Amino acid sequence: MSRVLHLNTQFASLGGVEAVLRFHHEQDTGLAMDSRFISLWEEPREGFPRTAFAAFSRQLSVRDARRRVAGAWPAFKPTTVVHHTPWGQPYLADLDGPARRILFLHSDTPGLAQQLPARLPLMDGIIAVSDVLLDRARAAAPAWPKARFLRIDYPIHPPPWLTGRKTHHPGSPLVLGYAGRLSTEQKRIERFIELSRHLSNTAFPWRIEFLGDGPERPLLESALPDRTRHVFHGRQSGEDYWRIVDGWDAILFTSDFEGTPIALIEALATGAVPIHPAIGSGGDAYAREISPALAYPAADMGGMAQAIQELANWTPPQRDEASLRARALAARHDARHYLTRFRSFVAEIESLPPLPKPALRQWRFPLDRLSFAQWEWIAKLRRR
Repeated sequence: MSRVLHLNTQFASLGGVEAVLRFHHEQDTGLAMDSRFISLWEEPREGFPRTAFAAFSRQLSVRDARRRVAGAWPAFKPTTVVHHTPWGQPYLADLDGPARRILFLHSDTPGLAQQLPARLPLMDGIIAVSDVLLDRARAAAPAWPKARFLRIDYPIHPPPWLTGRKTHHPGSPLVLGYAGRLSTEQKRIERFIELSRHLSNTAFPWRIEFLGDGPERPLLESALPDRTRHVFHGRQSGEDYWRIVDGWDAILFTSDFEGTPIALIEALATGAVPIHPAIGSGGDAYAREISPALAYPAADMGGMAQAIQELANWTPPQRDEASLRARALAARHDARHYLTRFRSFVAEIESLPPLPKPALRQWRFPLDRLSFAQWEWIAKLRRR
């Protein structure tokens, strides 16, 4: 049985990566994987056995951070450590011991292409959720054999009652949804204010529904006061979540960067189409597979409004055909298929000889007494 340690900045919060981690938390045992989890930057949460919350902060010293990670599961000796973030390896990677290391690329974060040449020499394998991310990894490790790379499709869990068929009534509003964190960082949720201004000049009826929570919710609720056009559902889960998404005609993204968002795939399963910025990710690739018109110029809310107008102009047969394409894309993301491929890849990496690794920094006094904020300041000076 493989002993797998999953490491990420978050675990219990909203987000696609966190949803995947919680899926592993539920399912790993059934696939003969004994797993543990460490959430680096979250405060402790109840209800998640086998999960340690390290509660990092920018003021925390590297020494204390390393102690928290090393002390999270002292009796657990992983055979593989899966790093679900490219953050932290310079501080923490040597704590993995003899375990194999896999870097799981969930999102094309800014600067990733520059980070990977420094991160991949520390790893033994790569998992990527999109072709774009896989290509970045291969470019950073051109000498690695194919067996050390895995392109994987995110898992989704639609309820059995979901048909994926949309009924379009003439004159009914076009229902546009957003699912995820209501935050400026990455998601750029404040752009919905500008989008709403553009849509107010259109002739067709519309409504935007926000499914999720976050620090920018008060801003949105104040700036978008018309509750006939802007609905805030808050954070939902289970059947309540799926019934809301099932009522959408399209799911909207205003992000600066993404991988292949799980919320997008879940919406595809309902027959909704994605309207996604053209940022070179799995998300806009899926939008283009349904219709090129659904991938709008990045950060251009006028362009996004035009994409929504295009959708509103489609005839019922065109919308039915788009829903069929959406459901076909979602069918790739069967949860059992994901787990089987993940488990097989872990076994494959453990069967291969470990790759030679470069020497890591030795964290001793006085360098380990510096905080993350101080190391961030030093890194900025070096870049200058």
